[in-house]
Amino acid sequence: MNFMEKFNELANRTLVPIANKLGNQRHLAAIRDGMVVAIPLSILGGVCLIISTPPFKPETLPNWGFVSDMLNGWYNWAQANKAMLQLPYNMTMALMGLFIAFAIAYHLADEYEMPKLNSAIVSTAVFLIVSAPTTSAVASNLIVDGKSATDLLSLAGNYIPTTYLDAKGIFTAILVAIGCVEIMHFMFKKDIRIKMPEGVPPAISSSFDAILPLFICVIIFYGLSLVVQNFSGQLLPSMIMTVLAPAISGLDSLVGICLITMIAQVFWFFGLHGASITQPIRLPFMQMYLIANISAFSAGQPIVHYFTQSFWSYVITLGGGGATMGLCILLLRSKSAELKTLGKLSIGPAIFNINEPIIFGLPMVLNPLMMIPFIFVPVINSIIAYGLMAFHIVGKGIIETPWTTPAPLGAALGCMDFKAAIMVIGLIILDMVLYYPFFKLLEKQKLEEENSVQTN
Repeated sequence: MNFMEKFNELANRTLVPIANKLGNQRHLAAIRDGMVVAIPLSILGGVCLIISTPPFKPETLPNWGFVSDMLNGWYNWAQANKAMLQLPYNMTMALMGLFIAFAIAYHLADEYEMPKLNSAIVSTAVFLIVSAPTTSAVASNLIVDGKSATDLLSLAGNYIPTTYLDAKGIFTAILVAIGCVEIMHFMFKKDIRIKMPEGVPPAISSSFDAILPLFICVIIFYGLSLVVQNFSGQLLPSMIMTVLAPAISGLDSLVGICLITMIAQVFWFFGLHGASITQPIRLPFMQMYLIANISAFSAGQPIVHYFTQSFWSYVITLGGGGATMGLCILLLRSKSAELKTLGKLSIGPAIFNINEPIIFGLPMVLNPLMMIPFIFVPVINSIIAYGLMAFHIVGKGIIETPWTTPAPLGAALGCMDFKAAIMVIGLIILDMVLYYPFFKLLEKQKLEEENSVQTN
C-alpha cells in the first residue's frame, strides 16, 4: 500500500465520518438553512443603502461632463430623500436578527416534524423580549424634528429599540431559536399542552398548543436575561457578544480566514462539499461582518471587516471551490483532447462560480497531482486580497451579491470599488501561474494515456 492509499484510508476513517455528522446535524442544518433564507433581505437592504448613500463625494469627482452631472444628480437626490430610501434597509438588514430567529426555528422544527409556524413565532417573540426590551431610555436614541426631550420621553413607549435586532443580535437569535425549539420539542414529546375538546377546528387547537411552550420559553429566557442584566448591567445579546468577541475577531483575521479556507478545501479534496460543511460555522459571522460594514459605510465610519460573502465567493472560491477559474482557462489550451474538451464544458459554469465539472470530471477529488494547488491556491488568494484590503488599496465588502455573479462584476459591486474587479482579474492570472506546473504534469499523463490508446 503506497502513501496515497494509506492517506485516503486514514481520511475515510476520520474526515468522512466527521463530515457526515456535521452535514446531518440538525441544529447546524437549521442554522445553515435559516441564514440562507435571509440572504435576499441582505441583498435588498444593501442595494437600497448604496442608492441612499452614494460611494463618492461630489467634490472628489473629476470633470467627466455628462457622467459627472449624472453622479452629482444622484448624490443630491439621495441626500434629499435619504430617510425614504433607507426605509427598506431599516426594515430588512437592521432587523436581521429577528428574521433569523424566525427562520432557524422554522427549519429546526421542520427537522423535528413539529408545528413549524408555532415554533417560529414563539422563538421570534422570545428573541424580541430578551433583545429589545422597550423602556423610556429608547427615546434618547430618537432624533425627531421639533420634539423636546419631554416629548420624546412621552413617545418612548411607541418605539422598540433596534440596537440588538441587527447583526449584533444574530448569535442571540441562533441560541434563542434553538433553545425554544428544543424546549417545545421536549414538551411535544411528553404531550405537555393544553388539550382542546374534540370538534375544535385544527387551527384553533394548534394555536392553543403553543401557549404552554410560549410561557415556559419566556420564563426561562426572560429570567436569564434579567439575571444577566442584574449581575452584569448588560442585555443578554451584549453579554453574548462579549463572550464571543475572540471568535468574532479571530475568524475575521488572516489566520482565521486561511484556516477555514483550508478546512473547506480538505473536505472538497475527499469529495465532500466543503462549502456546505463549513457554511453553518462561517455564515453567521460573515452575515454579521457584512451588516457591520454596511452600517459603518452608512455612518461614514471606517469599514473594518474582511470576511464577507464577497470575499468568499470572488476570492476564495473564484470560479468555484479551489479557485479553479485559472485552471479552466489552462484546460482550454491543453494539447490533450480530453482536457481541452473538459475545459470547454467547464468554462461556462466556472464564470458563474460553479465547478463541479472540474472537481468530479478532471477530477480534483483524490487526485494527488492536483492536491497541493487545489488546497493552497485559495489560501494564497486570501492572503493577497486581505493584504490589498488591509492597505486600503481595494475596498472591503459592503453589499451581498448572488454568489453566481461573474467574479469581476460581483467583486466590484460587492465592494463598491472597481479596483476589486482588477484584483479578481489579477488573481485569475496568478491562479493560472500557480496551477500551471501541476496542469502540465496532468497533461503529460493524459497525453501518454491517449497515445497508448491510439497505438493499441
